[in-house]
Amino acid sequence: MEYYFLRYGDLELQRRMVSDRWRTDAFARAIAEAVRPGDVVLDVGTGTGILAMLAAKAGAKTVYGVDASEIVQSAANLVKANDLSGTVKILRGPAQELELNEPVDLIVSEWLGHLAFVENMLDDVLVARDRNLVEGGRMLPSKVDVRLAPLDDPYLYFRDGPGAWRNSVHGLDLTSLEPIELRQGRAVQTRIDPSGLLASSSSISRIDLARTSNEGPYGKTSHRFEVTRDGVLNGFAGWFVAQLSEGVVLDTGPQQPETHWSQTWFPFPPQPVRKGQILEVLVDICRDQVEKRYLSVDIRTLDLSQCFVVE
Repeated sequence: MEYYFLRYGDLELQRRMVSDRWRTDAFARAIAEAVRPGDVVLDVGTGTGILAMLAAKAGAKTVYGVDASEIVQSAANLVKANDLSGTVKILRGPAQELELNEPVDLIVSEWLGHLAFVENMLDDVLVARDRNLVEGGRMLPSKVDVRLAPLDDPYLYFRDGPGAWRNSVHGLDLTSLEPIELRQGRAVQTRIDPSGLLASSSSISRIDLARTSNEGPYGKTSHRFEVTRDGVLNGFAGWFVAQLSEGVVLDTGPQQPETHWSQTWFPFPPQPVRKGQILEVLVDICRDQVEKRYLSVDIRTLDLSQCFVVE
């Protein structure tokens, strides 16, 4: 936990998030749309304070930005430098312990990790919601949808994935390591080529931020994918789509501009598939039992099962 907050005090990481224009521009548009004149706004995990300052510029009466990392000093300095000290108040401490003296009308938070729920920052946001959001208040993002699609990407599988063990190294046979690495079940955060998708995506987890509990993202779902072309199933691709405000959607899928989240690749033992074939898939998402800020994702087809750690 301490490392998590130390990491988010790192300006290199903050810079990568802020300079992700697909992300930051979407949040800016959503905040401009969602904030109403006179609103009291809470920004959970404020980081450099950028979203809090955008809320102030959008017309909020008061904005509270809370963060547990040392980045808050930089945020406070930026608030002052942008002449917003009269509106934006930066607070340091755990969001789950925050209880303000006034209810807030809107909670803004960029709590999203890759595959949305990695990092489990959502837990802190929901506690802050229950303690501080006025009845009927709004959340930004308002809804989040995690999606999955089967993938045929031989370049990814044989260059950056377990299939690379099939390549002889100075005449040595290393092929026995491929199935061992597959069983280790490590998901990879990477950019997916959309031409590799074998079927339309399906929603494996969907939450409404105003209503969900901290167990809302987790559980089992079943899916039927109709394969759109002949190929070799050698993985699944995952990403999220966030409804930030009524008119602004942040889609991090392979067909969209690249983001710092990229997509999540789940390498799978290669198996041929044919156009029109139906893939029956069961997906189980839960908290990883070793590291609670990671996810465990079990993907099962009729004849194969892979359990992955997403970190």
